[in-house]
Amino acid sequence: MAERTTRTGVDARTGRILRGRAHAEHCVARILATRVGTRVMRLDLGADLAPLRGENLTAVNVLRAYAEMVTAVHSQEPAVRFCNIQPELLDGRNGAIGFIFGYKFYPYGHLGDYSVEEDADFRVPVTALARGTAAVSP
Repeated sequence: MAERTTRTGVDARTGRILRGRAHAEHCVARILATRVGTRVMRLDLGADLAPLRGENLTAVNVLRAYAEMVTAVHSQEPAVRFCNIQPELLDGRNGAIGFIFGYKFYPYGHLGDYSVEEDADFRVPVTALARGTAAVSP
């Protein structure tokens, strides 16, 4: 029987090796920071969050952002399944917000094996989302 391995990648900013959950979180940040249609040979990679930047923080717009983030990540990252997404005030003085992502991490999700799971969460500032570049990592 073949040995199961977790995915491995490289941090886009530092060049260091990422494995397991760190790699999955890096991939999620890249998906959310990339506009759909901007990656050569991967035109479907990314999330369409750019139209929501600068919009009023209404319930409808927050729901649109949640739906776009969940759809993008669940369709492109097999190791992550969001359980909850919460907005977080990062800087009350400037009104900067971010999101706390609570998720289930499946180390072998890329192999289609969802029998092993871990609970996890991480934070992403809104400024890191939908800039049109994938070189952003939390």
